[in-house]
Amino acid sequence: MALRKLIASLLTALALVAAAVIGLTGPATAASGTGSGTGQGFTAQAKQAGLTTAEARQLQQTVDGYLTTVGGKQVAPNRIELAGQGEIVVAMPGERYARALSSPAGTRAACPYENFCMWTGTGFTGTQFNLWKCGTYDLSNWNGPGSWSNNQTPGTRARFLDRGYNTIYTTPGAYANSAYYDWTPVWHVVPC
Repeated sequence: MALRKLIASLLTALALVAAAVIGLTGPATAASGTGSGTGQGFTAQAKQAGLTTAEARQLQQTVDGYLTTVGGKQVAPNRIELAGQGEIVVAMPGERYARALSSPAGTRAACPYENFCMWTGTGFTGTQFNLWKCGTYDLSNWNGPGSWSNNQTPGTRARFLDRGYNTIYTTPGAYANSAYYDWTPVWHVVPC
């Protein structure tokens, strides 16, 4: 199963590289801060916040990758809303923690109350997914170690499911967290 997931991840990465090479600008859901309908306005905002041109482009490419695989709507240079179900806060290039663009570097975005949060890195580092609506969320390209925090209402438990939607782990009731969790066998998450 891990091999299939790795192959799927590699194919997705290859498709994203191919899209970048032939000049695709990303999905129509990438709304711009300047109203142009592309990520260009967000790239400009990122540069105004102190990112270099290369860092701003790298950030937009990462956001475009999530928009392609997960969907949602870009609402800030490093933030994607998931249709009222949650949000993705992308870590800035070269930074360990996801944060609001207006927060100083090194600041860690909180896992808001009534959310189940997941990180792509261990120790609550990397890109952060905040899920606040009950449902089944598909994980795309989540391989290797990461972390999670269950900050939902007291006693609420999240379930991690395999490819066949079988429960492989149930978190302790809120509040609970794990600074290390191997996401490789997890294909879906049900936060409640």
